[in-house]
Amino acid sequence: MPVFNKRSKKNLSSCHEDIELICEYSIHDTDFSVLWGHRSKKIQFELFKQGRKLVNGIWIIEDKKKIITNKDGKEKLSTHNFYPSKAFDLAPYPIDWKNIPRFFYLANVVKATASFLLNTGKISHRIVWGGDWKMKDYPHFELRSVK
Repeated sequence: MPVFNKRSKKNLSSCHEDIELICEYSIHDTDFSVLWGHRSKKIQFELFKQGRKLVNGIWIIEDKKKIITNKDGKEKLSTHNFYPSKAFDLAPYPIDWKNIPRFFYLANVVKATASFLLNTGKISHRIVWGGDWKMKDYPHFELRSVK
């Protein structure tokens, strides 16, 4: 049975308790790494700068393929910037960034697990997956309030 390594445990420990529970249940069905939980504003800004350059005080996109986030951690906060984190990034283990079907499989496991936990009252948030967004973010999941 898969288990979390030290890095995944550390990243997961910075997340909201609903995220921790979702991941603890999901790891029984498929192996994955927890890449990010909480991110400091400084780290968020470093990720924001990737694929951009500063021109006359404005960040201009230089290479769309290198863009990781549109949240700068200053004026626009990411859900990763809260503590505990309201977002988490996962990758199927072993990681192969080009094997997109494995990210879909992992997302289906995580979404089904979250739905089960929400419907049984074990968590109080639903989740959304970045792979469903226009700007595909396959590792990204985040909490949303139940409406």
